[in-house]
Amino acid sequence: MKRILLATAVALGVAAGTAGYAQANDSVTQAVSNSSNWAIQTGDYANQRYSNLAQINRDNVKDLQVAWTFSTGVLRGHEGSPLVIGNTMYVHTPFPNNVYALDLDNDGAIKWRYEPKQDPDTIPVMCCDTVNRG
Repeated sequence: MKRILLATAVALGVAAGTAGYAQANDSVTQAVSNSSNWAIQTGDYANQRYSNLAQINRDNVKDLQVAWTFSTGVLRGHEGSPLVIGNTMYVHTPFPNNVYALDLDNDGAIKWRYEPKQDPDTIPVMCCDTVNRG
């Protein structure tokens, strides 16, 4: 009987310890592992904000030029980072929290946009301006 109680207690302890464990789904994990993507805000789960790509280096960084620009049309604080997965860049705006998918193979042309209906009466009660950090 003591063995059964001990085994039950251990099993419950293990179950409780893993109940709060969160793991990204396989598609996100795979996207992050591809160095051509910037699939989460900090680049990887170690939050390094570093890319292993070698296309830009100390010798040629001085030669970089703007290839194209994109304006969200929202003039409030942009504090989030774009995400790049494959040939698509995903950008969000501060309030009204629009989301854009930009085609990196076509000078940032808009593939699609999401513009949620927002209540403008919330702006005066929002803390710290109407920024969206992602």
